[in-house]
Amino acid sequence: MSIFKFKKKSTCQSGCCSPKPKSKENCPKCGEKAKGVLVKTLEHLLTTESKKKLISLEGFHYCKTPSCNIVYFREDALLNQKDITVPVGLKEGASPATVCYCFDWTKEKIKAELEATGETVALKDIKAKMENPGCSCEVLNPSGGCCLGDVGKAIKEMKKEVKG
Repeated sequence: MSIFKFKKKSTCQSGCCSPKPKSKENCPKCGEKAKGVLVKTLEHLLTTESKKKLISLEGFHYCKTPSCNIVYFREDALLNQKDITVPVGLKEGASPATVCYCFDWTKEKIKAELEATGETVALKDIKAKMENPGCSCEVLNPSGGCCLGDVGKAIKEMKKEVKG
């Protein structure tokens, strides 16, 4: 039985994801608000070793602060990049800096496209693929949610870098 209350609506703009836990907690390291994360996200993304050390995967939160090395936390556990099977693209120093885990869009790919053509089709491509074949944000994205907001932020960031 989950300790979280769930929102009625999906957090994904396309309706592809299950409702995320509604709880928010402050990250014990950086102090920023962090959203609850689904158990199935952790089941898919934590290393086997990390899962073995935990009694349960319930009650974790995802810290999205780029400069914070904590990825998931709860009162009795702090998990960082070494506990995760994929690089957490929103964290500083991630390589590749993945922003869409379902369709393999990285900051590097977006920047290269902007440098080559002045534009990027990242959002258009992702939205089209969300319709067909569909996405798996809940289990592929470390946040457990839709990437569209993060992709939009990455595009703005990469445009600034390209314009220099």
